[in-house]
Amino acid sequence: MQNVLKNLAYAVVSVVVIGIAANLTFAKHVLNAQSGLLSLHTQTKNIEQIEKTSPWYHFVYYDQKFIKVDNHTFVVITKQPTQYQVVPTTSIFKLVWSSPTLLMLCILAVLFFITQQKRNKREQTQLDALNAINKDLNALLNGLDIKHKELHSGGPVTQICYAVQSLSDNLQRIKIQSDSHVYQDKLTKLIDRHAYIEHISEQLTIADQSKSKCGLLFIDLDGFKQVNDSFGHSFGDEILIQVSGRLEQVVRQFKLNDAHPVHGLDQNLSRLGGDEFSIFVPNLNDTSFCTEIAQTILSEIERDFVLGNKLVKISASIGIAVFPDSASTPNALLQMSDVAMYRAKTDGRGIFRVYSPEMGNKIRRYHYLLEELRLAIASQNFQLSFQPIVHVEDCSIDYFEALTRWHHPIEGLIPPSEFIPIAEESNLILELGDWILLESCRQMSAWHNAGMKKVKISVNVSGIQLKHRPVYDWVLEALEKSGLPATSLMIEITESTLITASDEIIAQLERCRSAGVTIAIDDFGTGFSSLSTLADLPIDVIKIDKLFISQAKDNPKYFKILNSISELGAQLGLKIVAEGVEQLDQFELVKDMGICCVQGYLVSRPETSRNVGDKVLKGNVNHIATTGTSVWLPKAN
Repeated sequence: MQNVLKNLAYAVVSVVVIGIAANLTFAKHVLNAQSGLLSLHTQTKNIEQIEKTSPWYHFVYYDQKFIKVDNHTFVVITKQPTQYQVVPTTSIFKLVWSSPTLLMLCILAVLFFITQQKRNKREQTQLDALNAINKDLNALLNGLDIKHKELHSGGPVTQICYAVQSLSDNLQRIKIQSDSHVYQDKLTKLIDRHAYIEHISEQLTIADQSKSKCGLLFIDLDGFKQVNDSFGHSFGDEILIQVSGRLEQVVRQFKLNDAHPVHGLDQNLSRLGGDEFSIFVPNLNDTSFCTEIAQTILSEIERDFVLGNKLVKISASIGIAVFPDSASTPNALLQMSDVAMYRAKTDGRGIFRVYSPEMGNKIRRYHYLLEELRLAIASQNFQLSFQPIVHVEDCSIDYFEALTRWHHPIEGLIPPSEFIPIAEESNLILELGDWILLESCRQMSAWHNAGMKKVKISVNVSGIQLKHRPVYDWVLEALEKSGLPATSLMIEITESTLITASDEIIAQLERCRSAGVTIAIDDFGTGFSSLSTLADLPIDVIKIDKLFISQAKDNPKYFKILNSISELGAQLGLKIVAEGVEQLDQFELVKDMGICCVQGYLVSRPETSRNVGDKVLKGNVNHIATTGTSVWLPKAN
């Protein structure tokens, strides 16, 4: 609107100026005609012929006199009493508008208007750009949550200056907020791993220059995965938030706070990821200070976690590493504390361990075997051995337990006690377990077709397999592929795994039992299951842990426990198997207690399928055909 008014004003001024110039030029030509300086074709008109007129342009040439004769307009040059000396107005107009001065004025006016139009367009473009910048600045201020009053006066430049001033006034707050978002763990509000390692790097440089020591605690929650699986991830997130709060209290208690100068986050406490946390201890004078912190943390974590109407108990395992004794770089220090934490978990959980070089050798061994295990599974470089379980009365074979053996091309025989835990921790047990189940069923199917109709094959199944495999479909698929009847398969599950199994897993196992598969609880007596829990589990066989067998003769308490388990099994209608029977007196002891089956080196060590076939099938076909089993006599002492 402002530009329109301005253009209108310019137009009015231009018209006035050109009009004045036209008037002056017209008057000049008239005067020149009167004085004879300008030769024009004049006419004489009698007054009687004249009609008075005021043409539309008379307001411009207001000082001239115009007459009209025969519908033609004339300008009066001289006036006589009875006549007028006149000239046609068109003649004067031609001279006026062909005047160089007037033509120049018109050209200048046109050029002025063209220039002004371009300038207006340029200004409008600039105004649009400024308005766009102002709009973007307002959007930025709103996005950064900066509260500012809108100006109701002033142009876009003023608005932009005001917005920039608001942005400048809040720049420090924005930087703090931005740094917090970049370096802060979104769930616990602690600094993340990246910022933590940067801080440790700076502190280790200072410690190296001052020849001082530093400590690092690696904290990992025990049983947190079970909490997530049982109650859901939102429940687990709340546990992590509460853990971070307790760790913050410990940091304040031991005066380890080190707030960042910009974003204010504590740099000595971090959530590394998942359920892993870490605390950095600068200026360490004595390693015992780290152990004191670790013990306090363990006590704090072991306190009940209250979530709604639920009480949850978890623990933590802590690894401690010291600079420069354990490592000299941030990542290495973190890795060594992780190794120490892993040792704490191996040694029983809920405890702490300080890193030592021996632990490093063990972790290197672990990773070496992990890679070798992957290769062995890919090439199926495993064999199965079979250990017979026999009835105490006549030593007839009740079932064979399939046991996995790994003959490494360089290491030789690697015991299951070493590679099975690695397979479970890395989930490689899933692939290995698939192979074990199918191969065990195939071997038993061959023996079943050879006449061993009443003998079963027993396969150990870990908790990892139960959680990641649809147990019923998984087992039935192996039976279908091998052609083995379901009644010839037994699944062994440790007591600790069964008592923590979900309702869905229990239902899957119950479906397997309904199909004919036998379910055995292994290592019974080590999982501390209650009698009510035992009564609700879908089991057919109880395998008593070998600890009770080895101690029953010399320790009356173990004897009583063993006897109670035997009576409990009889009352619940469960088959009882004694593991680890290695001596004849142990055999007689469990027999006297009414335990029906035994397993152990006294009967037989695990044998290859070929040795089993040679001992059981050769020369014994008629007996097998009659009884559906065979006899496996204990070895003579």
